[in-house]
Amino acid sequence: MFRKILFLSIISALAIGVTSFTYVNNQPKPTKKTVKKTKAKKSTQPESSSTQSANEAKITWYNMSDGYAKAKKEKKVLVVDVYTNWCTWCKVMDKWTYDNHGISKKMNEYAVAVKFNPEVNGNHNVNGQVLSSDQLALYLNKGSRIPGYPHTFMWKDLSDNNKIDSYSGYVDSTVFNVYLNKMIQQ
Repeated sequence: MFRKILFLSIISALAIGVTSFTYVNNQPKPTKKTVKKTKAKKSTQPESSSTQSANEAKITWYNMSDGYAKAKKEKKVLVVDVYTNWCTWCKVMDKWTYDNHGISKKMNEYAVAVKFNPEVNGNHNVNGQVLSSDQLALYLNKGSRIPGYPHTFMWKDLSDNNKIDSYSGYVDSTVFNVYLNKMIQQ
């Protein structure tokens, strides 16, 4: 009985593999006309910049030092998106949460957005202290290691790190909007 199940499983796997191989290899090859060359700009740490178009508002992302200073000066909520370059769900959150028009519009009006990759070494000026990336991660998460990525911190009273709200994992735009509204209304 076990051999029969094993044999059928192997035959099924082979059939799927052959079908996939045949499909992929029978697709038309790209020509010079169909291939567009684009250069992607890679950045390990975002700078103070914005990308805006007439139809679509994009979030203006800052590094931690600039974002903290701006949020403190303007008395806005500081939203820190903690990500890594290898994190798939971080990219999903960028696309489906942060690229949401309603979220980006609200973030630009009521918050200062920071992108922070704790795997990139750097110095960050926060609350009168210069912190390494490891120290900043511990500071934001109140002395604990960040349990996973993405991780979002929302912080309104910038003089007190005990008042930082922490959200672990992917947060869709609907739930993110609730969290952001709660922080704005404090």
